[in-house]
Amino acid sequence: MSRRALHDERIRSRLGPLVFVATIFLSACLIFFIQPMVGKRVLPWFGGAPGVWTLCLAFYQSALFAGYAWAHLVIRGMTPRVQLAAQGALVGAALLAPSVLPERAALPATDASPEASILGLLLRHVLLPFMVLASTGPLVQAWFAQRYPERSPYPLYAVSNLGSMLALFAYPFLVEPRLGLVDTGRAWESAFVVVGLLVLSTGALALRSNAHKRAATPADAPPASRVVAAGADEGDGAPVSGGQVALWLALSGGAVVILNGLTNRLCLDIASVPFLWILPLATYLLSFVFAFSSDRAYHRGLFFSLALALLVLSVYQLYGSGQSNTDPHSGLTVAFHSLTGIILFYTALLFVVCMILHGELHRLRPPARSLTLFYLCVSGGGALGGLFVGIAAPRLFDGYVEFGVGLALCLLLAGWAAARERGGLGPSWRALGWAPRAALLLGLALVGHEAFLSLRSHPFQIHQERNFFGVLRVLEAGEGPSARRVMMHGTTLHGTQYLEGDWRGTPTSYFGQASPLATVMRTRPLKRPARVGIIGLGAGTIAAYARPGDRFVFYEIDPAVTRLAGESGLFSYLADHPDEVEVRGGDGRLLLEAEQARRDRQDYDILIIDAFSGDAVPVHLLTREAFQIYRRTLAHGGVIALHSSNRHFDLMPVIARASAELGLEHLLITSAAAPTWRTNPSAWAFLSESRPRLDLLRRASRNQLSQLGLAPASHQFERRPPSALETIPLWSDDYTDLIGALKADRTEFGREPPANHQTR
Repeated sequence: MSRRALHDERIRSRLGPLVFVATIFLSACLIFFIQPMVGKRVLPWFGGAPGVWTLCLAFYQSALFAGYAWAHLVIRGMTPRVQLAAQGALVGAALLAPSVLPERAALPATDASPEASILGLLLRHVLLPFMVLASTGPLVQAWFAQRYPERSPYPLYAVSNLGSMLALFAYPFLVEPRLGLVDTGRAWESAFVVVGLLVLSTGALALRSNAHKRAATPADAPPASRVVAAGADEGDGAPVSGGQVALWLALSGGAVVILNGLTNRLCLDIASVPFLWILPLATYLLSFVFAFSSDRAYHRGLFFSLALALLVLSVYQLYGSGQSNTDPHSGLTVAFHSLTGIILFYTALLFVVCMILHGELHRLRPPARSLTLFYLCVSGGGALGGLFVGIAAPRLFDGYVEFGVGLALCLLLAGWAAARERGGLGPSWRALGWAPRAALLLGLALVGHEAFLSLRSHPFQIHQERNFFGVLRVLEAGEGPSARRVMMHGTTLHGTQYLEGDWRGTPTSYFGQASPLATVMRTRPLKRPARVGIIGLGAGTIAAYARPGDRFVFYEIDPAVTRLAGESGLFSYLADHPDEVEVRGGDGRLLLEAEQARRDRQDYDILIIDAFSGDAVPVHLLTREAFQIYRRTLAHGGVIALHSSNRHFDLMPVIARASAELGLEHLLITSAAAPTWRTNPSAWAFLSESRPRLDLLRRASRNQLSQLGLAPASHQFERRPPSALETIPLWSDDYTDLIGALKADRTEFGREPPANHQTR
């Protein structure tokens, strides 16, 4: 061979493996970019509900299983040439599929269930490219083994994990703050084309190596055995039993139940934002990587003891701080006052429990000849766990019990797997050390206690139900004039009504007579009926302000809220004003936009946006495009009133920035609690084209406090100058940054603010 030919051969020998490495790395990056990107796109169309991401996770895990099953079929059942053709057909179909980011036009009819609508969107736009990316890992590793039989393909698994982790953290911290969704989607689709070409290139390299081997094999030599999987030799070992398959499915599925249950918990109590989707997913993935990195990564006694310590800490935080778990909606609950503390606690708990489950799974791995079946079962268990939390749990339970109860069952399952001797039929306690035994027994008792708290009813609870949008409860407490009913959505107060006396038909809580909303209601037109639009129904408290002839139109996305506030008879605010009140079902922003497209009359004197006091902030109601819709609904001199009370986010700067962008004047009012008038503290932002209208509102607020006998300092007023808003990012449908709106001072996590306790 000439020197030039030898040089070219050396270059090819170095570049060839790099093609496989680049393919694995990029495909792993894209598969973990697509998840938060598409979830963020779909989230606003379904009210920002945490169930959107849970359902997306269930779909992604199912699509991952479908990709692994496809790879298993291709590797096991096809010749190398047919493998390349089959994967090429799948790549081509994915390239011809609709854009990975759905458009608003793809939204189904408003009467379709949100679960069916979301799954339909994901099936049309995401399934095929996701299957291509999911199948790339095992396929490319198999093709690498064919091309380079003298090299181990296992380093490619490490490369895949590295790409996954980088993508998970790059999206919320590098991509989301700098790029809008449209630009991110275009970049992703361009990168997918590159990955598709790289996948076909690796298949062609493997096919060429097979052709060379056949040409070099003597005619009378036995046919070479086909490489069926990366590292999958035909070594000795007992056949896989049904019990082993069941444990593989249960351990992998249990980890996903804990992952999705915790994600539900964080999104319900903080916000549905990509960062809080990604952090648990990255923690789950990290535990998987560590557990499968070596036999020494998982120490059974250490991780069982850590799990016990974290569970003891959770109970100490609850009961040692003088509080009790009176909120049964979510299972395991802690009372950290720091938002950072609660996120760190839950992340540590997730990592430790997943390390136990994945560590025991790694100990039960089969001989190399059954690896493809093993990983297929692991992905299948993940799909079953995701479907259970995303689809089955809302129909089986009336509260969020899967995290607390699932934690108890997962520890029991892990203990069974740990005590099960390899090849044995049942558990053997002799296989466990003293620390895992003690940690398992005490931990099960502790988590069982928390599971009991999750399943029991609140002592004052008269109704509870769960649907796609969350958990709704109605509580009843007090006697005589203090008897009252309270509607709770998760941990957030949604309305209080007194059952007897003069307070029965009087507005209370955030909308009481000492609230800023009462002020704006006093300044509405007196000589003609008023038109008022309200996004967010709750218990229907605002209807108490309706006068004969007024028109109050509520927009409510959750049909369960509409039923409880109306036909259930549990609250009477709507029934007391049948001629003045109308409730329209659906997302408020979308309904307003549809009405404007039909040229329906709006002309609202006041448009109230009451959707931000909950824990899952619907950011699509705070974008520039949303405020443009709100402005078009107003009559001349009308006011937009936004209830921005929130435990974790300061939304006032975002609202003020949007008002400045649209040339609107703004007035921010923060009110203190007024127990005498059954009024909770609240924060409101008022926007109008008319500066005199807001000046009138300020004067009326001061007069209101004087008439009620409250101190002038009970209401704080603020207008932010344009110079103070220049550094505030303008949110749009293409760009939002909820992390930047986190409050510096944290309030109590997972519960109502203290002032809400008086309503129980």
